[in-house]
Amino acid sequence: MEKVLKNSLLLVALVTGISLYAADRVEVSVDEAQTLIVELDQVKTISLEDASGFTLFKDSPVLEGNYKKQIDFTRIPKGTYFLHAEDLYGVYTTVINKTSKGIMIEKKTPAVVFKPIYKIEADQVKFFLTNPAKTFASLSVYDAKGELVGEVKDKAYTMNKTFDFSNMPKGQYTFRLRVSGEVFIEKLSI
Repeated sequence: MEKVLKNSLLLVALVTGISLYAADRVEVSVDEAQTLIVELDQVKTISLEDASGFTLFKDSPVLEGNYKKQIDFTRIPKGTYFLHAEDLYGVYTTVINKTSKGIMIEKKTPAVVFKPIYKIEADQVKFFLTNPAKTFASLSVYDAKGELVGEVKDKAYTMNKTFDFSNMPKGQYTFRLRVSGEVFIEKLSI
């Protein structure tokens, strides 16, 4: 019981630390009520979507270094918009609302969807996911022919699963994770 408690506290500290780390890497502010200022550090992609999922803006800044962008909202209709910033560890989303008075950032700290971690050991693949929002997560594993060979679904804070490939043919397998509206695809040779 003591070991479980220690591991749980360590996990909470890790997730909190990563969330704070993410907040330091994604700075979003408003200038003159109609201009969104985005400052990022070591981010792979950035995109702005409307509530229907239509992408209004997308950029792939250099992963190393700082990035600054001003997005003019004067011609964008009233509504809710989502700024997504992706790095090596996850996708960070900031909600922006536009009204007749201008734009406002709904949440100062971005919501985080963490990317999965895979570790290959001999004929096994260990899968780990941190899911702080406890949203439904579904991992599907496909062989080279596209046939489903494994699956796990959960709404837990963390997901751990070891897939045993010792009785499966050697080759490339596709791991497709769906969580919080994001899809992460990883191809692994086993």
